[in-house]
Amino acid sequence: MGRGSAKHEAWFDDAKQAVATLKQGGILLHATDTVWGLACDATSNDAVERLNALKMRHPVHPVLTLMADDGMLQRYVPNIPEVAWQLMDESDRPTTIVYPEGRNVSTQLLGSNGSLAVRRVEDPYCVFVIRGLGKPIASTSANLTGQPTPSCFREVPQALIDGADHVSMHRQQEAPGNATPSMMVAFDEQERFTLIRR
Repeated sequence: MGRGSAKHEAWFDDAKQAVATLKQGGILLHATDTVWGLACDATSNDAVERLNALKMRHPVHPVLTLMADDGMLQRYVPNIPEVAWQLMDESDRPTTIVYPEGRNVSTQLLGSNGSLAVRRVEDPYCVFVIRGLGKPIASTSANLTGQPTPSCFREVPQALIDGADHVSMHRQQEAPGNATPSMMVAFDEQERFTLIRR
């Protein structure tokens, strides 16, 4: 998709409303590059608190962040190993990377050791929304804590639909089974990595 063509996409008006919701500190329910998710401004403690409360997620378990491009990633992760760039560029599926250190985001998104989980997205809708906000978004699967991850919009709990400030129409009609969580790896301070989820 070329620059400037987003306004011609069917999801453009929906995505503009999603951006407005996030800028107001609201919670977005939308299709991500993997599964349906709940999202908010990753730099807002209040928004992240609302996100955790809606999902009934204990804040001791940080949610990940979605970023739109390399430049954004470098603003929020001070040290990115070369191997991490290779993983992102060469992986054939979305990959979430837990870095040893994050910065400039809600403290509730950092692990007890200061780590930050990040996925650089390529999905055009997600990229548009994140760039429209101008910041990363906090993102977690659209299920109540302890319940199965929905494979399509029809499996999202009604409580989350009712609790979100904007429910995206984009990809609501997709059939079950098309969405799978990302692969996840974690780097330590010596730039060694461990596979957490295949």
